[in-house]
Order: sequence, then C-alpha cells, then structure tokens
Amino acid sequence: MLKTTIMLLITAPILFSFLFLALGKSLYKFLAWAFFIVGVVSSIMLVLDGTGKVEVAGSSFALFENIVLILEVLVILFVFYVSAKHKSWPTLALIAIQAVIAAYSYMNVAKVESASFNIDQFSQVMILIVNIIGTAIILFATGYMDHYEKHRHLDRQKTFFFSMSFFLAAMNGLVMVDTLGWLYLFWEITTLCSFVLIAYNQDEESITNAFRALALNLIGGITFSLAIIMLSVKFDISNLSAIGTSSTTAAVALPVVLLCIAGFAKSAQMPFQSWLLGAMVAPTPVSALLHSSTMVNAGVFLIIKLVPAFANTPLGIAIAVYGSFTFVMCSALALSQRNAKRVLAYSTIANLGLIIASAGIGSPLAVAAAIMLIIFHAISKCLLFLCTGEIEHTIGSRDIEDMSGLIKKAPLLTMLISLGMISMLLPPFGVLLTKWVSMEAASSNPIVSIFLILGSALTTVYYVKWLGTILSSSMDKNAVHHLKPETYFPLSFLGLCIVVTSILVFPIYDYFIKPQVTTLLNIVNIVPTVSGQGGQFTSEIGAFAYAVIFIVFALAILIYLATKNMFTPRPAGYYMCGENNLEKDKLMFRNGIGSYDKSSVSNIYLQDIFEENKLTTLGYVISILLIVVALVEVVVL
Repeated sequence: MLKTTIMLLITAPILFSFLFLALGKSLYKFLAWAFFIVGVVSSIMLVLDGTGKVEVAGSSFALFENIVLILEVLVILFVFYVSAKHKSWPTLALIAIQAVIAAYSYMNVAKVESASFNIDQFSQVMILIVNIIGTAIILFATGYMDHYEKHRHLDRQKTFFFSMSFFLAAMNGLVMVDTLGWLYLFWEITTLCSFVLIAYNQDEESITNAFRALALNLIGGITFSLAIIMLSVKFDISNLSAIGTSSTTAAVALPVVLLCIAGFAKSAQMPFQSWLLGAMVAPTPVSALLHSSTMVNAGVFLIIKLVPAFANTPLGIAIAVYGSFTFVMCSALALSQRNAKRVLAYSTIANLGLIIASAGIGSPLAVAAAIMLIIFHAISKCLLFLCTGEIEHTIGSRDIEDMSGLIKKAPLLTMLISLGMISMLLPPFGVLLTKWVSMEAASSNPIVSIFLILGSALTTVYYVKWLGTILSSSMDKNAVHHLKPETYFPLSFLGLCIVVTSILVFPIYDYFIKPQVTTLLNIVNIVPTVSGQGGQFTSEIGAFAYAVIFIVFALAILIYLATKNMFTPRPAGYYMCGENNLEKDKLMFRNGIGSYDKSSVSNIYLQDIFEENKLTTLGYVISILLIVVALVEVVVL
C-alpha cells in the first residue's frame, strides 16, 4: 500500500500538469478543486500507511534509472538552450560545469543496483505541507491569474499551471526518495520549474531575476553533485539516510558541507538570498509556492536530514552561527521595507535561517523546534503571501502605506492577513512557541542566543507596524462584496489550519516530531513527556497552558459579536493644531507660510539605520566568511 501511495503522490501531480496543458481555461477551476482533493487525500493516505522503506529493484529499477538519466540530460540541454538564447553567460558557464560533472559521474561512479524511498515522520510532514498547502495555492491561482494577466496583457496560464503542478510532483519525490542520484534529479527539477515561473511575465526584469535564481541554484547543484561523487567513491554511500550513520562522521564532513551549501542556496540564505527577493516579480501564487511549501523548504529539509552527521560537532556550531546570523540580518533588512512582498521575502529568509540555526545546534530540543517551525511557518507565510496578492488586486498596490484603512475596504481579507501576522507574533500560535523552544535550545551558545533574541525582536517590530496600518480606519472606503470562492476558500482554509495546528501543537509533536528526532539522533526517550500534562513539549521547558489562551480568544470574539451593535461610535473631527479648517477637505491644514498642505501619517522605516545596500553588503561579507570557515575547518580537521 505504501508503494502505491508513493507512486500516486508523484504521478498524480504530473497527470494534472498535463491536463492543465491540454484543456482550456474554462476547466481550470474544476481541475484545481479536483487536484486539491486528490492532494489532501493522498497525503493523508501516506500518513495512515505509516513509515517504512520501499525498494525499487530489478527491471523496474532499470526502467526508472533510464528515465532519470534521460530527464537529467533534458534538464541540462534546456538550461543550455535558454542560457544561450538570452546570452546569460554566467548561467551557461555553470551549466557547462555541471554537465562535465554529470558526465564524469556517469563514467566513473559505481552504479547502484536499486533505489529506495524512505518514508519517515519528517517525510510525512513535508508531504502534508506540499500537497495540502501547495494545492490550495493552485486553487487560489485560478481566481487570481485572470485578473493578473488582464493587466499585463498575458495569456500564459497553460505554462503557469503546468509548471506549478510539475513543481509539486518534484517536491513529493524529493522528500520521499532516499537514493542520492534520484534526489538530485528532483532537486534540479525544482530549480528548473522555479526558473520558468519567475520568468513568467517574459519582460526584462522577470527574465533577469529568473536567471539569477537559476545561477545561484546551479551553484548549489554543483556542490550537491560533487558531494554525491565523493560519498560514492570514497565512502560507498548512495543513500541520504546512510550519511549520518557513517562510522566516522568527521570523515564525511566535506561532502556534508557541500550538501549544506546546496541547502543554503536552495533556501536563499545569505549570500544566496538575492534570488528569492528577485522572485517577487512573479505572480503571488508563485511567491507563496516557492517561499512556503516547496522550493525553500527543500533546502532546510536536506539540512535537517544531515543533522546526524554534524550534531554536537564544530561544524554544527558553525551552521548554527551562520543560520542565526541570517535570521537577525534579514529581520533587520525587513524593517526598512515598505513593499509588502519584500517584507515577507526577508521574513521568509530570516525564518529559514532560524530553522537552520536550530538544526546546527543539533540537540533533541533544537531539532524538534526546527521541524515544527517548518510546519507553522509554511502555513502562516503562505496565507500572508496570498493575502498580499489579493490586497494588491483590491487596492492596486502592495505598498504597506497604501493599506491604511483596509479594514473598511476588505474586512474579511484584513481579518485573514491579521491572523497570519498574529500567528507569527503571539502565543499560543505555533511559530512563536517554536521560536521560544529554539531560544531555549540555544541557551548554551551566547552568540546564537543573542542573534535569535535580536531577530525575534525585529520581527515583532515590522509585523506590528504593518498590522497597525491595515487595522487603522483613517479613510472611508467602500467594502468589497464580490468574494470569489476559489480565492477566499484557500485563504479561509489556511487560516483554519493555523488555528487547528496551534491547538494540536502537542499531539503533532508527540506523533510526528518526537519519533523523528529519536530516529535522527539515534537516542531513546529524547526528553520524557510531562506526566499528566497531556503531551506537552518536554520537561525541560515545562508545560504551556495554551488551551486557556484559546478559550480567552474565543470568549473575546463571542463578546464582540454580541455587543458590536450596542454602541454607536461618536464621530470625531480632525485636530489641526488649533486651526479651524472650514475647507471641503478636512485633511488640509495651514502650514507656516499660510498656504494649505494635506496632512499625512506614515510609519517610520529607519532606512538610514537599516539601509538595504549597506546591510546586504555586510551580510555578504560575513556569511561568505562563515561558509569559508566551515570549509576550512572540515578540510584541516
């Protein structure tokens, strides 16, 4: 049964991708609903099937191995073609290097006799994220893309939905397969799909940013392929799960670092973060897919899988410092941004840095926090990206300052995006709880602790600032009444997922996270569950009365609904420093020279202190230095 479900999770998205390619746009909504249902059901089926390994051998293996080889060649040829067509010489050089490495690998690396899929609790978590959140994004896109293409005079939805669906197939394969050669193919397909989606608008800006993403991820692909060769030739290792079980983890440190660099590039950590920021030119569903459920999570997935190889080693410390530095630096960069999608992009990079820092710490508590943060961050960030795209369609801007009074213009949309931001900030929602656990786990490392505390504080500032703007009501706006089901169902569904997963945080920990950490770190009773507390995290951090907070929230909502019509607010005028403004526009005031100016209020973005170019340059220097230190460390030792 497990083997059948694995095949379904890979083949179903491929089937839907070709259906999107073959059928007309009039059927896209029906296809998207069907895809959503299939994605939810098949991912739940995998969880119900349990954990285990599935071997592919014999004639089946030979067939699939030939398919893998053909697809790898096609990927290389496609990148050669588009790089030459658009005269992207850096990308052309990188794919040439990758082709040489692939040819060397084919001729010199011993061929494996079989391949395997390894379904553990972490794979189950990732499958749920990819297939529930990913298909919800595609459903949202059916209500988004018509409006998007109309304003840009495009007609490329066949390419869009084909690439999005194929992306999900590649991610499903990536998080389930254990054989490194097959894992590398799925890794490269996600890179290729992201290139196509970022270049969707086919203008100069989108193509430039797509090639940047392609080039930076090709660097990661090169380090990935070099690591595969080293592991196979020197250590006879062909499976991801075998890396951490090597008798001498120090011996495999260099290929592990190369794999981590591939993970850093895929998850857009400094100095690779520019590709993720450039991806903002793509349609919002692309941003949500790349930044929450697929592309970037592939990087942190790989790094967490490698935890057994660097836990409690100097390399692990270096990774923890590197990830926490990216967390604080990108949190600071987000503080100076007015463009909502750039705020979310920097926030995504920062939170991925937090996940990597937790993985680097390598303790059971830290690894548990890393996996749980992937879950909660994926849901909340996906909701925030999709809501931002809908806000842009509603008010014609993604500038945070233009969102003032959104609560009157689009109350439901404002409530949903507010829930997304609150879930990143406040207890009892999962993101903050896991941040607390990460900081607890980092208490033994002062540098990492300071970075995590500062990054968390900066995160609070930019989200609260944005939240205050959309909840203000300084302008009279007409409410939006035309709510499309294919748009607002995914948004409401994601909002519900935030609440449900936060309520079930401890059962999720007990069922998925604790067994996975036990397996990864090869230990028993990682930290005993608190007796009589209903499965709270661990005795190290005690119990958390999250149920009480949810009850208080529910009572507050009920009280509001019961009393909202009992009071009539008294209208207030505008006080202009004593000036009795009798003009038609009450927001006009008389300035110092006697003429009229229009009053305006805006947030402070501290561009002089957190200037993007200066901080980015500093981030490049320090992050590259940290990676070099890690490489030198493993080579010397």
